[in-house]
Amino acid sequence: PYHPGQPLVPCFAPQDERFPDNSVDMGTGYDCFDTRSHTLDPRIQGVQRANRLLLKDTLEDAGLVNLPEEWWHFTYKPESYPDTYFDFPVSAKSLADRR
Repeated sequence: PYHPGQPLVPCFAPQDERFPDNSVDMGTGYDCFDTRSHTLDPRIQGVQRANRLLLKDTLEDAGLVNLPEEWWHFTYKPESYPDTYFDFPVSAKSLADRR
């Protein structure tokens, strides 16, 4: 969590420089509105890119569609509940469970 007075860092800074959020390293923080958050941004490589592709491929296999500008943003098509919003956590534990 942010503590008043702490210096702010960009949401696309390396994970160890951003505020700790206990998440899988995806190359940017969640809700980072920078072009580096585009799912297939070519600047995101290595493990971070593999994490994004794992998320994208897994959710697309389940029938969801990624918003290309936000690696975290997926919509089920056709939407079964178009007026309902869902929030699913992404964590290192869920990644480990898939291996």
